[in-house]
Amino acid sequence: MKFQYFKLLVVSLLLFASADAQTWSTVGSGVVGHFTPMCVYNGKLYAGSMDSVGKKATHIACWDSKKWASPDSGFHGNVTAMVEYKGKLYAGTEIGVGVNKSYNLLCWNDTLWKYCGSTNGRINVLYVMKGELYMGGSFTTADTIQAKHIAKYSDSLGWKKVGRGLPNNVWALIVYREQLYAGGQFQSVERLVGKNWEDVVNTGTQINSGWVKGFVNYFDELYACGEYDYLLKWDSKTWTSVSPFNGGSFALTPYNGSLYVGGDFTSVPGVDNAFHIATYQSGSHLWSCIGGVIYWSGDCKNYTGTVNSFAVYKKELYIGGQFMIAGGKIASNIAKWTTPEDNK
Repeated sequence: MKFQYFKLLVVSLLLFASADAQTWSTVGSGVVGHFTPMCVYNGKLYAGSMDSVGKKATHIACWDSKKWASPDSGFHGNVTAMVEYKGKLYAGTEIGVGVNKSYNLLCWNDTLWKYCGSTNGRINVLYVMKGELYMGGSFTTADTIQAKHIAKYSDSLGWKKVGRGLPNNVWALIVYREQLYAGGQFQSVERLVGKNWEDVVNTGTQINSGWVKGFVNYFDELYACGEYDYLLKWDSKTWTSVSPFNGGSFALTPYNGSLYVGGDFTSVPGVDNAFHIATYQSGSHLWSCIGGVIYWSGDCKNYTGTVNSFAVYKKELYIGGQFMIAGGKIASNIAKWTTPEDNK
């Protein structure tokens, strides 16, 4: 088994060595976890879904570009979503198992964690719009109010409904051209108009094979990724398909003029060895490979793995997911990418 692993490792390093491997680097040591989600707050990069930092059990870690630390004073539960709001870091958490599992919203002021409220289901996404904190997930109540899969929160007013709610679990929220869009475990994209949510997926491009997992605004067009084998692009009137892939995509971010996409896929148009991460240029409509990430778990499936999250911190792109090698470098579930232009 050890020889088999060594052979795979050598082959993998050679495979990715030609793909701008010099722009990939590891991110510290002593931390174990999946780095999902990630969020920049108060000059540090925070990551959830941790197991330990420096052999100390914890579910959250922060990186200051030199070392990892654990800001877990009073923290309980696994992190499911994070966002900065009014000078604090807010986190959705889950704790316990089965019927005893509880779901909470906490906030961190760089010293202590404060309890803000509870829901009866998982908080999948946190988003700030016009000075208010929105959250989406699998819940139907937030503290004492009825809130079907979406709610908004403030320190002074507590929880409020957002329209009449959404049909199922929410995984993604974004403001596009001053309107709130939602995607999730339903075969559409919804837009808030007054107190009503309306379906904005046009005829012919229904999301028939999966759910929306992420949004991004890239050159004033709204892109949606998810558990289907293509990207969707919306220009406020029409959705069009951008791809196809050979698997799902779960993370999107613009970085240095390109759109970065991460997920389960191993190929994109014109690139057969993208391995879970690729870039797209809106002007040329071209896809590029940046080296890819892979994972090996002893089952001889060389190129399994996934990318779940992106974060831009100090002009560098951080990639989180499940992988052992990134662009030819050994990196456990997190890696850092800098474009060649930034290295000059």
